[in-house]
Amino acid sequence: MKHFLLVISLFYITEAYSQNLVFNEIGFSLKAEDKEMIEKLAKYEVKIFNGLFINSLNDSLRINVNLYGKNKDFRAVLAEGKMKGFTESGFYSSFTKQLHVLYLEKRDIETILHEISHALMHHNLQRCPRWFNEGLAEFLESIEIGDNLNPQVYMQHHHIKYVREANQNQELDIYSLLMSGNEPWTHKNNLNYLYATSYGVIYYIIKKDPHLIGKMAMMMKQGKSIQYIFEVLFGGIDKFASGFKFYYR
Repeated sequence: MKHFLLVISLFYITEAYSQNLVFNEIGFSLKAEDKEMIEKLAKYEVKIFNGLFINSLNDSLRINVNLYGKNKDFRAVLAEGKMKGFTESGFYSSFTKQLHVLYLEKRDIETILHEISHALMHHNLQRCPRWFNEGLAEFLESIEIGDNLNPQVYMQHHHIKYVREANQNQELDIYSLLMSGNEPWTHKNNLNYLYATSYGVIYYIIKKDPHLIGKMAMMMKQGKSIQYIFEVLFGGIDKFASGFKFYYR
């Protein structure tokens, strides 16, 4: 059973909207209905980022979306970008400001949304903690059209299950995750733990109070340290970690 999360309170409402996705289809042609779906979900994602950073800068952001209909073409791009082993589905390059996704079926829209999140984050905050960047991208990749025909963010049950089991096995080190830089993410064996736990952190914060994510984003943009942010918003990292572990008990 799917559970959706209400994030409408993150929105910064603006009348203007001209953000555009530029699709480059390699080895196939994207169906018109799939393109329309991606654009609708991306528009919702843009609104969320507008709310996080209290601006409308993302409305006019041009995002280049390279979609590959064949494994061999995508593998060639992975090899060129030295991304082999770190992803089998897609990546965003902050250098070229383009995202690359293997698109074999409709569910691959999740990967597109994940990488669009990275593009939007880089547009607003170029120096971002990796756990915040990846955790939010994991959270937003589960945007779908709900029963009311509007976009909604759904819970990722597999991540929640992973975090609960890791917590029960006393395998969580939240302090190290929050204080870590990019180095742990360069080890392929760490990735399942890092992605799931980063998602778990974002999910926990949003469930606690959706406005906290926006406050964190703005404080990061102001150059505040992680220690300072968690001290102000949660009473410190240790207190946050304690609450986190209690939630996932």
